[in-house]
Amino acid sequence: MVLDDGIRGVRAALPCPVASSWEAGVVERGGMVEQSIEVEGVKVTLRATEPLAGVRADASPTLVPVVYLHVFEGDGRGVWERVGEGTRPPMALVAIEARSWDDDLTPWPAPPTFRGGTAYEGAAESQLGLLERAVMPKAEALLGQHGMGPSLSALAGYSLAGLFAAWAATRTDAFERVASVSGSLWYPGFAEYAAGNGPRPGVRRAYFSLGEAEPRTHNRAMRSVLEDTQRVAGAFERAGASTCFELNPGGHFTDEDLRCARAILWLLSDGHGAHVGAR
Repeated sequence: MVLDDGIRGVRAALPCPVASSWEAGVVERGGMVEQSIEVEGVKVTLRATEPLAGVRADASPTLVPVVYLHVFEGDGRGVWERVGEGTRPPMALVAIEARSWDDDLTPWPAPPTFRGGTAYEGAAESQLGLLERAVMPKAEALLGQHGMGPSLSALAGYSLAGLFAAWAATRTDAFERVASVSGSLWYPGFAEYAAGNGPRPGVRRAYFSLGEAEPRTHNRAMRSVLEDTQRVAGAFERAGASTCFELNPGGHFTDEDLRCARAILWLLSDGHGAHVGAR
């Protein structure tokens, strides 16, 4: 992991290698599973690389990594397409459209950060309950209909969804890998919380990123985002999680799908060019 006090020169030495190709014998797939459903009023879209017919001699499912991704709007198609621009890895992506972005993904109440804005309600505990109680079982059931099951579960998100992913890692063992992509880790009290409440023991890998221009925001509440992200990443590393932190070119709204895809590919690798795939 690279933790810098500043951002000069970091772009040229990204510390989070992702693989350029997938292991022979595990990347050949059949079609693609795609299905949108509603779970307790929340839109959920599942996409997965479907195993070839007859690929397994027995009746056991093909196990693939499942990545859960909260999205502000849409169904995650852009991220799915960016992940698959090379050879698509064997995986499933479950996109969840939160009912209230500002409320469902924040861990506790906080005042508004924009003039004329509304306060954050801090309903993340309820959202995490929905995820574990209903969304994850439903997604796994859908995968089972196509001869697949989870080899591991990961949680990723951008902006406030990245905050949610980092917070959830301190609350549940449901996710072995988490990614906070341009995460809102400036959120009042979160860096301090993470310093005293590290990730759960089951969290093995954690990815953090920011746009290099994000700390230069005019919003006073968000100016500490670089230092806050470094503090949170450091807490995860000290807890024993394999941790990556990198800076990307641009600001907060630059290449959102690409940044998420890069995070996912890192989560699904072992950090040295090898990959977790179907089995």
